[in-house]
Order: sequence, then structure tokens, then C-alpha cells
Amino acid sequence: MTLEGVDLQSFVQALSVPTQEALHALPQFQKQPNAWQFAFDLLALDNVNCRFFGAHTLQVKIARDWATLDEERQHALRGELIRLVAEQSDAPLNVLSKINQALSTYVLHTVPDVWSGFLPAAISEIQERVASVGKSAECAGHAIIDFLELLPEELNRTAIAVTQHAKLIQDIKDSLPRVFEILTSVVRGLPGSSAAINAPEFAVVLGQDPVWRARAWKAIFQWLQFGVSGDTLFVSLLELGLQQLEVLAAHQLSEGSSINDEELSAATAALDDMTSNISIASKYTKTVGTLVLEKIGQPWISNVLEKCIADKDSQRALQWSSMFVSFGETYTEFIIQKIADPQQLERVNTFLQIMLALSRFPGYHGIDEDISDQPLNFWYLLQEALVEFMYESEEDPELAQKAAGAQALVKQVYVELLRVLVSKCTYPPTDIWMDSDKEEKEKFISYRREVADALLNAYYVLREDMLSLLVDESINRMSVFSLESWQSLEAVLFSLRSIGEAVPESESMFLPRLFSADVLTRSFMPVLQAGVGSDDCAAKWSLTSVKTSILSLVGAYGEWWKSHSELLPVVVPCVTSSMSQSGLVQAAVAAFRKICDSCREHLTEASGSMILLAREVLLAGDSVPMREQQRIFESVAEVVMAQPADKQIESLAPLVSSLIEALSKSMLLLDSAPNGISFSELEPYTLPLLSNLRLVDSLARGLQFSDEIEEAALVGNPEAITTLTQAAQCYSDSGVLQEFRVVLLRLMNRVFSLAVWPRDSQTQMVHIDDNIVECILSIINNSARRGLHALAFYLDDIVALVGNAWSSTVARSEGMAGSFVLGSRWSDQCPVFLQCISQLVIVFSTKEAPWKPTRAGVDEVDRVLGAVLTRMLDDIYLGLLRDADTLAKAIEQQPVITEYLFELFTRVLQTRPELFMGLEQASLERLCNLSIQALTIPNRLALKPTAYFLTALIRVSSSDANGNPKRRAAVELLGALWNKYGATWLRTTLAAIGGTHPRSLLPNISELLFAMAKNHLMALRQWMGELLSQPDFPSKFVDDRTKRVFAQQIAGTRSFSKAKGVVNEFSIKCRNLQGTAYTS
Repeated sequence: MTLEGVDLQSFVQALSVPTQEALHALPQFQKQPNAWQFAFDLLALDNVNCRFFGAHTLQVKIARDWATLDEERQHALRGELIRLVAEQSDAPLNVLSKINQALSTYVLHTVPDVWSGFLPAAISEIQERVASVGKSAECAGHAIIDFLELLPEELNRTAIAVTQHAKLIQDIKDSLPRVFEILTSVVRGLPGSSAAINAPEFAVVLGQDPVWRARAWKAIFQWLQFGVSGDTLFVSLLELGLQQLEVLAAHQLSEGSSINDEELSAATAALDDMTSNISIASKYTKTVGTLVLEKIGQPWISNVLEKCIADKDSQRALQWSSMFVSFGETYTEFIIQKIADPQQLERVNTFLQIMLALSRFPGYHGIDEDISDQPLNFWYLLQEALVEFMYESEEDPELAQKAAGAQALVKQVYVELLRVLVSKCTYPPTDIWMDSDKEEKEKFISYRREVADALLNAYYVLREDMLSLLVDESINRMSVFSLESWQSLEAVLFSLRSIGEAVPESESMFLPRLFSADVLTRSFMPVLQAGVGSDDCAAKWSLTSVKTSILSLVGAYGEWWKSHSELLPVVVPCVTSSMSQSGLVQAAVAAFRKICDSCREHLTEASGSMILLAREVLLAGDSVPMREQQRIFESVAEVVMAQPADKQIESLAPLVSSLIEALSKSMLLLDSAPNGISFSELEPYTLPLLSNLRLVDSLARGLQFSDEIEEAALVGNPEAITTLTQAAQCYSDSGVLQEFRVVLLRLMNRVFSLAVWPRDSQTQMVHIDDNIVECILSIINNSARRGLHALAFYLDDIVALVGNAWSSTVARSEGMAGSFVLGSRWSDQCPVFLQCISQLVIVFSTKEAPWKPTRAGVDEVDRVLGAVLTRMLDDIYLGLLRDADTLAKAIEQQPVITEYLFELFTRVLQTRPELFMGLEQASLERLCNLSIQALTIPNRLALKPTAYFLTALIRVSSSDANGNPKRRAAVELLGALWNKYGATWLRTTLAAIGGTHPRSLLPNISELLFAMAKNHLMALRQWMGELLSQPDFPSKFVDDRTKRVFAQQIAGTRSFSKAKGVVNEFSIKCRNLQGTAYTS
């Protein structure tokens, strides 16, 4: 026998090494029919590698070629496998395990119908066959325990047919008493354990070896996943596990004794599963809870944890702790209830002290806090359980008394927990921190976030008691603050900050002491203004950390300041004065924004100083990062908007004047740049202008009226209408705002006509800074509102500006067939332009409002927006074709452009379908061609918005015009598009259902098909009949009757959920997926 010209004897010799060539050839050889015999031949050899590959080949053949064996051969194979297991029972474990894996694979093919009761039968047969071949009891144990450890893994990894699963699980459960009897006999071999009665000899022998005891524990863990039938069996397992843990603890505590880490890990994993399994907990809550608490009440667990701490043995501490943490998380409600039971009180308290000990377990400053991190979730669950217990006891006086006692004990524990958590979130000594690498620092910061969550849970238990402790501690530490002990102060401030969201605004007992004018001015402000030598990096970092915590603390209580506005004149200067310090800018601005957001109504009297701050930021230049400058401008503008309109203008005037001056200077600087320089050389000239435009953008964002006022005005609320109308009059009469709008508009248009911009060497197209273009569009977006805006521009001015910006992205000569040039990043900028146009459609297509008396008439708006839509659509269409051979390929390459384009036209359909009347016929055809091609692309980005667009078009095309002639004309136009392209849209939709698109897109396809049926039923019936009569369409797997039933069901339903179900069922048939998991 040869293998591709290689002699078999040579192949076997190569496997005995093994060589790379042999390993590469083996999978191909295993596919041959004679590989069955080859496997047995290899297993008969002395070479260990050959025997391993023989066992592996046998396992592969059983898994892959089972169906090639007749029934008699399948039955005979069982005896041969048992024989091989017995013969290889003294072989190296890799060979034995591979044979057992082959036996496990055989089991999967024969249970439960062919080989019922397979577990005890296999165990007995292996034991008898091992004895018959003259091997020792130890060999029998090796074979049986290895089999019992491997088999559950294979069973869990393999998908069992639904019809067989229940029978298999029952078969396993019926056999588990025998399985657990063997496995527990092995684990009882631990010295100091009570020996098992009538234990098999092999179990007694293997029980002397900690490696096999560990494997027995692992097998117990695996078999527990199948569930346990019978209270007696489970309780005995749990009792044994707890007893064995106590013995293992005794070994660890004894001088000169040793403990096997693998055995400890396996034992605790099994106990962890028994105490954390939800199904077990629901059935055996009282049994498990009582047993575990009884054991925990004994001193061994506390002693072993203390030894782990003394020995700095975090690995074993983690093994010991996992079971108790899992128990606490699973049985939290039981623990709370037992606190009220005098007989269990001491045990519960002992358990809580253990959890505190675990929380207190020393780690390396958050970098290595695996053990102390484990109980954090338990403290959350305990707090939740206590709240639930207190709520349930409200109607029962006797239970309420018990609940009050439970609450008192839990509070004592949480006071201790608070001290632990504060210590855990404390920074390490400065020299250690400075020497730590980035990863270690990130771990500490991440761990502090988890501790912060636990602090919040502690607050929900302690409430005022926690505030009292932390406030007193903060004041005391502030009074004696020094850089040598800064960590303790910072930790207390961090703890107070962590509970800020939960402290009520009305709190007036403790926080007023901390945030009193005296403490703010005499304690907080001096620290915030303190400095150190510029060369002392460690001291600078330490001081900055404390300052940052102070500012973060102030920001965390933003809502509280609103109820204590008398303190704002003191606290705001504390924050704003810190903005000049480079290391504090981000924290100071964050605190400033939170205060402004919460207290804007109370800060209006300080609007003058706010404007002064914004002007200082404007003059500060690069000393304040641009991102923070923008945040300050936006927050200041929001405070300004809390005033009446006339006061808004009065407050804004100085800032507007400064902005005009800054914009003019930056424009002159850019204009002075030498012509012909590269883009990188131009950057120093563009950055000042970009920075100033970004500040204008932030100002525009902050000067928006709230959505609530705008929505109320749009639905006719008289108070909101009056607010906007009065503001509109003030804005219109304001010379300051008029000048600002004129200057800003002139400047933004001038950007696109400057001669300094570089030109593309090939296309000669001007390359304008993309960031400046996007910023200008953002200003338009933020100032164009359906309600009112102080910087709002006229539609014609906006369109001209957007047109200039768009011309910097694409350029073409007169006539559609002329020269067409694309900017270098046109595809990246397209979405920004499309979003801007969409905003203009929303703003200017709404009905006329009294606060917009100067807005253009409806016909003019339709004409202007129609022209904009036409140009954008035509240019994008040509641009897509320039970048690809076909339109479909272009859409596939640029799905984001397609997404935003169809989102824009969906918005047009929903807001003002009359705008379609302004599109030229060629443009309409391009839009429909785009939709047809986009619908064929199985890409969610392209298909989803396209389907939404077509769904909206179909709905509007059959809607009622309500006597509006222009709307009627638009409806007729859209109806004509449906009549022309509907059959093509339908064909693509059916093809997608039939299998051209992934099933994840079916909901969008279903909605589109349902819209067709609901709005154009007659046309749908006709076209579906014609399309579905075509052979193999939409799939070769559905016959004519199935297609006919599908068409009838779609046409007959008026429920989208039913239509979706019909589409899903038909799609499964089209894809030939019946009987698979997809049908469930």
C-alpha cells in the first residue's frame, strides 16, 4: 500500500519522528477507506508517536466516516475501542487520552438509542477488560478517570439533535450517581479526608496522587453542567466539597505540609459552580446557603486567608476567594434575610467580615488588585438586596423590625467598607507612580473607576453617615495639607466626587460645611493657586493631582450648586482662575461646563464676567487648547441664552466685537501668505483663522434656543411663540448682530476666492483647507434652526456660500458632458455637505412662522432648494462614475456617500416632497438609477437608507394631496416614477429575499415590500405574477406553488409583522434552509 508514491513503511517511519512531511500528508491519508485498518496497525506498534497518530486517525474516521460503516461493523467497533483503551491504559497519557477521545466520539454516534446506559456500561467494560489483559488497578483508574474527564467536554462541544437531546440528558442524569461515586472516591484520597465506603480499588490507588485528585475534581465540575437529579446526591456532593476544602486549608496551614495548586484550583472551581449555579440556587437556596454559612462560621477560612496575606500568596488567595464571592453574589437575598435570624446572625457577620477581608486584601496600588476587585460586585448586590428587603417589610411591623436590625448591621459593615475603599483608591507614593509605566497607570485608573462604583453603592446604604465622614475627613485633611501626604486628601476628594450624582440637591447639612465661602476661600483656593518649582516634576504632578480632584469634585455637584446659588459667586472664580494653569485646563473647563449647564439661570447676573472670560480665552491663543476654548465659548453662550433677548445682545456685544477683530486679523494673515507655497507651509497662516471660526461655531451652538422652546413654538404654544417673536425683533434691530453676520458671511465667502490656496498640479483645482470648509458648514448647520438663532443667515446667502464651498470640492465646465474635476478628498467631504443640505431642507421647508417675518416665500424656497438638490445630485452621480467602471461598483466602493444621499432625499420626502418638482428630469432618472443599483448591493450602509428612501417615495406617491395643487403635482410625479421603475425595484427586492442578500437585511427588504403591497396593490399583483412565473426566480429551490402562495400572502396581509414572517419563511425556502437552526 502506498500514499502518493511514498512507501507505507517509510510513511510509518516518518510518523514515528514525526516529520513535517508526514504531518502534512496524514490528513489526506485519513480520508482513504484503508485508513481504518491503518489506525489499528499503528496502535499495535511500540513507538509512542505512532500509537498517538493511530488513535488520532481512528477518532477522525469515527467522526468523519461513521456513515460508511454498516450496522454490524458499528456495533463491533465498540468492543474494539474498549479493548484499545484497556491495552493503552499504561501508555503515556497523550495516547490514552486520544483513544478515550475516539471512544467519546463513538458515544456521540450511538447514544442514547443504540447504547443506552452508556456511562456505567463503559466504566464496567473498561474495568473488566483492563483486568483481563493483566493490567493493574491503577491502569484501570487512569483509563476510567481520563474517559470521565474527556467525555463531558465532547458532549458539551457537540450539537445534539433536538429529538435526542432530552433522552440523552436523562440517560446522563440516571448515570451520574455512579459517576460521582467513582470521582468522589478519588478525591477522598486526600490525607485527612474520610475514606469512601466500598470504594473501587482503582479509586483508592489514584486517590493517593494529587494530580489524579485534581483531574477527578475537574471531571466533577464538567458533569455538574448536566444538572443533578435528587436532593440527596447534590447535598452530599456539596458537603463533600466543603469538607475537602477544609482539609486542603488544614494542609496549607500546617507547618511542613504542602498543597497541590492544581488540586486546590479544581476543587474550588467545582465548589464555585455548585454555589453560583442559578438553577441550583433556585432549587436549593436554603440548603446551600445554610451549609456554606455553617462552614464559613468556622475559623479555617479566616486563618487560611490570613496566611495568604502573610505569605503574600495572591494566587492561592484568589483560588480560595472565588467560591465565597460567587456564593455571596448568588445568595445575596438569602444572606440579607438571615441577618434578621438570630441563629444565623453570627455566621452571616462572619461571612461579611470575610468579604471585607477580601476587599482589604493588599494589592499593588490598583495594578494587581485581582482579589480585592472580586467582591466589589457583591457589595452592589448586597445594597440592592437590602433596599428590596426594606421595601418588602414596610407593610409588616414584625418584619420591619427585623429589617431595621439587618440594616443596622449592614451599615456597620459598610462603614468599614468605606474605609477600605478610600484606602484602595489612594494613589501610591509619588516616586513609585513616577516610575510606573503607562500600562500600570492605566490599570490603576481603571481600578479606581470600579472602586468609585462601589463607593456609590456604599452611599446608598450609609447616606448622611457617609457624607458626614467624608466631609469631616476632607476638611481636616485640607487644613493640614502638605505635598508629603497629598494622596490621602486626594483619595477622600475622589470618594466625595464619586457619589456626587446620588447626593440630592436639597442636601443642606454636610455639603454646606465643605463648600462654605470660608472653606472655599481659605482652603480650596490657596491649594488651587499654589505652585512649586518648575524643575520638581514629582511635586508638580502631586499638586496637579490634588487640584484636579478639587475641580472634579466641584463639577460633580453641578446640580447641588443650583440649589445653593448663593455660593456661585465664590465657587465660579475658583474654577475660572484655574484655567490659566496648563495642567488644569481640562478639569477646570469640565467643571465650568457642568456648573453652567446646571445653573445657567442663576449665572445670568455674572454674564458680564463670563463674556470677559471668553474674551480672555480668545486673546490667550494657544495657551488654552482649542477644544477647551470651544467648550468655554459654548458654555458662556448657553448662560447668555438664559437672559431676555435684549440682555443677550447687551452681553454678547463685547465678545462679538472681539471676534470680528480676531477674524479680520486672521483673514489678513492668511491673505498675506506667499502664493505658490505648499499646504504644509501654509498651515501657520490658516490655523488662526480656523481657530477663530471654530470659536464662532461653538458660539453658534451655544446660542441655540432649547429644543423644548422650539418644539412648543412650532406646535403653537403662545408663550413659546411670544418668546421667539420678541427675540426675533431684538435680533433684527441689533446693529451688533447685523454687523457680525455681514462680516462673518463676507469672510466665509472670501475664504473660497483667496489666491493663496495651493493648486493640484494635474487638475489645477484649488485645494482649500478641508477643516476650514467643514467648520464653515458646521456654522451654517448650528445657526440654521427651525426656531430662531441670533446668527441666522438668509437662504440665498447660505446657498451661495454652500455653493462656493461645494465648488472647492468639485468643479465642472458648463454642460453635463464637459470637463469634470474632483477634489482630492471629495468623497470624504460629501457627507458633511449632504448633512448641511438636509438641515436647510428641515429649516426652510417648514411653514412660515411669526418669528421669521423676512423668510423667503414658499415658491422661492422651493426653487432655490430644488436647484441645490439638482446640482448636488448630478455632481455626486458624475463623481461616483468617475471613480469606478460601473455605478454599482461605485456605490459598493462609496457606501457612505450613498447612505447620506438617500437620507437627504428621504428627508425631502418626509418634509417637503414638492421639492421633487424642482429636480430636472435627468436628475430624477439619475436618482432612480442610483436607487436601483444601491438596492442590489448587499451592504447595510447602502441598502438600508435606500430601502427607507423607496419606502418613503412609495408612501408619498399614493398619499392624499389635501387639495394642495403643488402637493398633488408632486404626488403625481412620484407616482409616475413608481410606474416607470417600480417593476425593477420589485425584482431586486424579490431577488434579495431569494438569496442575493444576507438574511440580516430582510427586515428592511420586508418593510419595502410591505409598502409596495399597501400603497400599490394592483401593480404589485401584476408585477409579482410576471416575475415569479419566471423559471428559477428568485430561487431554484422554490416551486410555482410556493411562489404563488407567497404572492397571495403578501398581497393579502395588512399587518407588517405578518408580512415580515411571510418574507422570512419564503426566504428560508429560497435558501434551502428548512430543518436548520435558521427555522427556529
